[in-house]
Amino acid sequence: MKLYTAPIGPNPHIARLFFAFKEIEPEIVEVDIMAMENRQDDFLRINPAGQLPCLVTDDGVTIAELSAIAEYLDEIKPDPVLTGLTATERAITRMRMRQCDYLIFAPMVLGYRHGDGRRFFEGRIPLHDGICEPAKAIAQEGLAWLDPLLAGQGYICGDRLTYVDIIFFVTVGFFAKFGQPLEPSLKNIAQLMARLEAHDVIGKTA
Repeated sequence: MKLYTAPIGPNPHIARLFFAFKEIEPEIVEVDIMAMENRQDDFLRINPAGQLPCLVTDDGVTIAELSAIAEYLDEIKPDPVLTGLTATERAITRMRMRQCDYLIFAPMVLGYRHGDGRRFFEGRIPLHDGICEPAKAIAQEGLAWLDPLLAGQGYICGDRLTYVDIIFFVTVGFFAKFGQPLEPSLKNIAQLMARLEAHDVIGKTA
């Protein structure tokens, strides 16, 4: 399989962590996002969304989106598991991923692209005024919603590590450096971040 990725950015970092966690070594194809290779026809034929990372299977099928990549890797190499061992566990993982996506991750991305990261994204995607600050506020509200749910448990989906934790750790950590710091009052999230940073794979894989 081939992993199309880039040396920078939170999502390529997350994909690398997935593969390190699963101990799978794909063929790496680096795409120069600074030169906008991901917006050129050659790459768009592989992933029409123009986003990285994306995985091309041995059958030539493109799988984009981090959660889809994680679930595919679980299917081909179940141990160690990233999604869940039972139907209930897998459903909880997908539920929390969906909630984190629209309550936290998506507004964080919008706040960055239309604000602190605007210079990079100009000419790459449509940008709009008036989105940055409301999006950041929505993300903070999402984090405040999640924090009490983590009380008394090790990870986002209970006491088992899932791909949601990996995505959360990298995404929240990345945007904390670009105008979206974690509120000190979110004690459970702070403990989760520290726990993930201490993980043998997650906290030590660049």
